[in-house]
Amino acid sequence: MARPFYSEAWRALEEQVAAPEVIDAALREGGGFPMGPLELTDLIGQDVNFAVTCSVFNAFWQERRFLPSLVQQELVLAGRLGKKSGKGVYDWRGESPQVPWLDAVNDSFSPMRVERKRDGVTEIDDVLLIETQGETAQALALRLNCPVVVVDRIERDVAVIASAASNPHTATQKVIRYLQQQGKRVVQIADYPGLLVWRTVAMIANEALDALQKGVASEKDIDTAMRLGVNYPSGPIAWGERLGWQRLLTLLENLQRHYGEERYRPCSLLRQRALLESSYES
Repeated sequence: MARPFYSEAWRALEEQVAAPEVIDAALREGGGFPMGPLELTDLIGQDVNFAVTCSVFNAFWQERRFLPSLVQQELVLAGRLGKKSGKGVYDWRGESPQVPWLDAVNDSFSPMRVERKRDGVTEIDDVLLIETQGETAQALALRLNCPVVVVDRIERDVAVIASAASNPHTATQKVIRYLQQQGKRVVQIADYPGLLVWRTVAMIANEALDALQKGVASEKDIDTAMRLGVNYPSGPIAWGERLGWQRLLTLLENLQRHYGEERYRPCSLLRQRALLESSYES
């Protein structure tokens, strides 16, 4: 169940979505995890973490959702094993890299017209700020015919955003200004479907439901193990319940459509819970 915490970080690194320190900060300070996944693998040892990933991959008959990372393999082959060797994802012999938080945007855009359109969607003058559901900002901008900035799940005071390539510079600046006015530290990454926190949590919750459906453990035991055993901010099933099963299902289906991979296939229990949730709401 913990594999997506690592695998989604490696994928973001492979696709050059953001620097390692940004990926870690997003999960740690934006998602509420006690440590970022990449810094954690450096502390565990890249050789150890990679070996475990390969073991899980083979134990599940090369199930694609457990596919090991080529970037991590390269680190191991190069002897960059993490803190114990002095270098891994990070260079532990020097100072830690700083997260490039965006500078404060001046108030030349004030006053801005702000209207909350619906859950997860805010209109700021002529631009839409949309909490990600697994589509890129550019795809949304083309469909909605307006500038779009997508934002990741905000658990604390960090906002991770991505902007459509077609956005005017001023449109993205307005969103940054708005988020900074809400007391958020803002960092911008590449336009990446599902961003960092949302896709990671969705994958973890999906794995937890898959384990539940296969009788690995009870719902209570799964949540307790992940909360107390690996110090997650919440049990994955309780977390999924709070975030909404339909939202998680939509996000995973959008990721599966974007990549055309089995990796993001929602488990059948997630589909069932999303249906039940929809029937209760109606």
